[in-house]
Amino acid sequence: MRIHGYLAFIVGICVTVWVCMFVVNVQDRQTNEAFQRDTQKIARDTQLRLQTYFDMLLSIKGVFAVKDDVSRVEFSRYVRELDLRRRYPGFQAIQFVRRVPSSQLDAYASRIRADDSLQSGGYPDYKVHPASVRPEHFLIEYNEPMRGNENAFGLDLAALGPHFKALQLGKATGRIVATERITLVQDASGQPGFVARAPIYRRGASLLTEQERDAALVGFVAIVFRVNDLMSETIDSPMLQHLYVSINDAGYLNDGGKMPPSVDNLMFNSFGKLGSGERMPALPGLVSKIPLDVGERRWVMNFEGHASDRYSRDIRLISVIGLAGFIISALIGAQIMTLQRRRALAQKLRITADELRALQDSAIVGIGLFANGVIVRCNRGLEEMMGYQPGQLAGRACNMLTGGLSDPFACVADGTSMHFELELASANGRRLWCMVNGRMLDQNEPRKGCVWVIIDITERKHTEAALVDTKHGLERSLSELALQKANVEMAHKDLSAVLLTLKQAQANLITSEKMASLGALVAGIAHELNTPIGNSLLTATALSDMCKEFERQLAEGGIKRSGLDTHLKDARMACSIITNSLTRAADLIHSFKQVAVDQTSDKRRSFNLHGVVHDTLATYSAQLRRANCEVKVWMPETLNFISYPGSVGQVLSNLIQNAIMHAFEGRESGHITISGVEMDEENVELRFADDGNGMSARTLRQVYDPFFTTKMGQGGSGLGMNIVYNLVTGVLRGTIHVESEVGKGTTVIITLPRKAPAKDELAENDLLHAQ
Repeated sequence: MRIHGYLAFIVGICVTVWVCMFVVNVQDRQTNEAFQRDTQKIARDTQLRLQTYFDMLLSIKGVFAVKDDVSRVEFSRYVRELDLRRRYPGFQAIQFVRRVPSSQLDAYASRIRADDSLQSGGYPDYKVHPASVRPEHFLIEYNEPMRGNENAFGLDLAALGPHFKALQLGKATGRIVATERITLVQDASGQPGFVARAPIYRRGASLLTEQERDAALVGFVAIVFRVNDLMSETIDSPMLQHLYVSINDAGYLNDGGKMPPSVDNLMFNSFGKLGSGERMPALPGLVSKIPLDVGERRWVMNFEGHASDRYSRDIRLISVIGLAGFIISALIGAQIMTLQRRRALAQKLRITADELRALQDSAIVGIGLFANGVIVRCNRGLEEMMGYQPGQLAGRACNMLTGGLSDPFACVADGTSMHFELELASANGRRLWCMVNGRMLDQNEPRKGCVWVIIDITERKHTEAALVDTKHGLERSLSELALQKANVEMAHKDLSAVLLTLKQAQANLITSEKMASLGALVAGIAHELNTPIGNSLLTATALSDMCKEFERQLAEGGIKRSGLDTHLKDARMACSIITNSLTRAADLIHSFKQVAVDQTSDKRRSFNLHGVVHDTLATYSAQLRRANCEVKVWMPETLNFISYPGSVGQVLSNLIQNAIMHAFEGRESGHITISGVEMDEENVELRFADDGNGMSARTLRQVYDPFFTTKMGQGGSGLGMNIVYNLVTGVLRGTIHVESEVGKGTTVIITLPRKAPAKDELAENDLLHAQ
């Protein structure tokens, strides 16, 4: 048993050592990545800084490209505008070097001495130095700033080998060329420096060949650098605490740029810049060389990372990991030796329990231990039989298997076996017939419960019931077969007669529906006419009585002027009442007459939709008023049609009747909105909307079916919307769509062409079958 603990301890120590080595490798990799990032940044920053300075050199060259002869004043002003000390602190000076043939040297020197454009009195002490005899000279003519750079004024670069070589290369290539490491004549500190120069050619000259460039050369513009000043602006000082940086000049690119590093070509050394302490050795792997191309020369930047807080390993972390690994390994080894015996015993118990569970779950019948009305445990067969997921039955009440009824799984007191059939309820509510067998688990302790075996016999029960039903069904079928045969023949004849009668009844019902609609219109109009005609009759009777009274007073000779005025006033009022009432009656009769004529004749003619709507609403004003229904009409009066106004009126009539009968049933009031919108030049959309009870989805699907009504036996024929559909789609050649929800009203959307095609009169049968 102990060997496992020792092995665990040894494995833990090995893992700890591996983790420590892994952490060391990770730290070394992170250190190397940080070193590479630092070196790349320094090299990139140096390259960008040099490129910025060279771009400035090209901008100065551009000034000479625009103007052949740039004066000393203009050159000085241009350099002052550059604000070198603030924007380009790496510069030592900016110069213009002029190419002077030997034959013109004396005249050139005299001209410079007399040049007082920038300094009063000129430069009387100006001289060319060092003095030399050669075919041509390259003299520094403009030198900005002059203060601190006086030694360079008048310097003949042709007499200095490194400078002259760079000038010849720049003249031949036309590109910016840097010198090798030099000591600047104007710098007393002796720091390494170099000069970058760009050639200036005569404006407009051809520069395709080397000979042409040599002939057109005027001079050079130059920037003088001190390398230490340049790098101090490029490298962050804190970074030099972690690594050493040195730069060696490897020579011109056209010579291969492969000069080995030496003290003579050392351009920059950060350790020398720091100047204190002992040079620390480079860490393994933290050495890098990055080449830079600077003005046709190859510089090599050397980097060495040394031990510091940026490039060092975290020994504390490694120590903590090692100590923690040792402690954890020791604890795990001790724990393993302690638990090994328990594990062996648990393994035996688990194997035994798994075997028993496998035996139970492999059974196709349900097996469960029930105690005190609770399902203590059960096998998978019982859960699958009753439709439950694994583990859902354990701990639940027994009566959930019977659908909430009393618990039938109580143990018998004497411990004998129990056997009976029982109907149980599955998880989805399905009823199952089962055969159950039970026996007490321990007769000495009844509280432990009983073991029950449950077998599903639902299929057997259904089969038995089906056999009984089949037997009775066959007996009934034999007796009914003969009767059905005779009935089929008789029903065939009856159906033929009924079909013929039904077609005739459909036509009659449609006619009756139209006549009923007109009858309703007549009743409404009669009710409406009763008021104005009654008012006219009453006023006429009163006027007659006033005339008789006036005649009596006239016969007696006692008429006064005041009495005559009163009589005339009352007569005028009576005439006004009679006129208004009869006008109202005439309007109602005209509207009813137009609607009745249109609906009975249904001729194609030109009409205005607003007028048809207005006439139809006038005929239903009484019914709408009794239903306390408010109607609003929103449509322009310019919607003219060449169609069938009778059919349009019939559609509106049916929709109004449906709204009164169905939409506002059980409601004290309602609102109807009729709107018309011109969709395009040929079509108009007519909307009939109410805020009534709405329709269910089933009613909405059957709304156009003939004889379908929710008011069967209460005055509804079921043909109203069927007639509307056939009139809209058949006669008017339009489309209809109904939108409705229960409690949210109904909207009927009808699209009508403004010009309907001519037609012969449609028979009622055609309307019935148009859909």
